Amino acid sequence: MSDVQWHSVALAPVVLVHGTEQLIADRAVQRLRDLAREQNPEVAVHQLTAETITPGILTQVTSPSLFGEPRFVVIPELQAAPEALIGEVLDYLPQPEPDVTLVLVHRGGNRGKKLLDALKKAGVPRVDASPVKRAADKQAFVAAEFARAQRRIQPDALTALVDAFGRDLAELAAISRQLIEDTTPDAGQQAPQVTAQDVHGLTAGRVESTAFAVADAAIAGREQEALQLLQQAQLAGADPVPIVAAVASKMRSLAKVCAPGATARSLGMPDWMARNLQREARAWNDRALARALETVARADHEVKGAGRDPQWSVQRMVMGICRARRAG
Repeated sequence: MSDVQWHSVALAPVVLVHGTEQLIADRAVQRLRDLAREQNPEVAVHQLTAETITPGILTQVTSPSLFGEPRFVVIPELQAAPEALIGEVLDYLPQPEPDVTLVLVHRGGNRGKKLLDALKKAGVPRVDASPVKRAADKQAFVAAEFARAQRRIQPDALTALVDAFGRDLAELAAISRQLIEDTTPDAGQQAPQVTAQDVHGLTAGRVESTAFAVADAAIAGREQEALQLLQQAQLAGADPVPIVAAVASKMRSLAKVCAPGATARSLGMPDWMARNLQREARAWNDRALARALETVARADHEVKGAGRDPQWSVQRMVMGICRARRAG
């Protein structure tokens, strides 16, 4: 089985879309459907849902029709399909019908493992629709969105966009499209790079009040700015737990780049991100990092129930990080 990206998957007799990230799964299926219609506008499209699945349904929809048009068949919830249908797919796999594309969407879990193993053994193309969790992967996702639109986005704008909307991939994709549309010039003019200012204008101040902006200011030792950003976030209703989580993530990344021999590749970071962190790390020594990490750990413990005032715990954490940096 060979993994392919959703935006480069091609038509094949059988294609597996595997993972819980719905946006990626939906895009993969839509791309394949569009390719099938481009190849032949008369393609017959069948989607086998719980309401339409009956014994022998796969044989019925994949068999040559009277008019001989190609067929595009989707099973959107393979992990919930009845055993009879899974058995039909297993029987179909060794000799798929010509002029048929069968798309199997498996949202995850162990059900249907026998079929998944058979698909892997058969070398069926697989679109990995796993959740996009790491900030670096989300930034790569956004960069790809801009690249497909033949647009460029500056690194700091990329970071700001992910910081503001990175929790939900669908929202991140929608905001990226909106940003591309809003910055597209008139015909005949060259499209500029998207800047952090463009992002700030679209998000109407949301970026400045995110937890990652608080973390960046604290790590840089800008205590007054960090506290102001924290207050904005709290007034906007930000929960203390994700704020601490974001600061902890930034502090861990800072500690990682301080390790001997650490490189962007070994840490799984974009080069520009590693360079920025390494530049920040010059103002920190091991003792200061240890103090700051201890401060973050204490705040994490307190905001999860051990403290009486979570908002004060977060404020004290920010001040503690800034003071650790100054003490060096």
